[in-house]
Amino acid sequence: MTQCIVYDNTTHESETFFGIAAAKKWMKERIRQGHEVEGSKYRIYSDGEVVNCGKINLTGNNRSFVANSRQTKSNY
Repeated sequence: MTQCIVYDNTTHESETFFGIAAAKKWMKERIRQGHEVEGSKYRIYSDGEVVNCGKINLTGNNRSFVANSRQTKSNY
């Protein structure tokens, strides 16, 4: 499961999303209002392990390699 946590540095609010599209939409709306935002995505495995997959980019793709894994191509 992928979890996205976005944070508004202007109002100090945070939201948790389970899809990258919804997180990007929230971030873009806040930027239109003049707020400064940032976000990170995490991969959560069934055994409870949480892996940080990097920051959310509003332009381009959000695929990344996860260190110490058997990944052969960037995804998530």
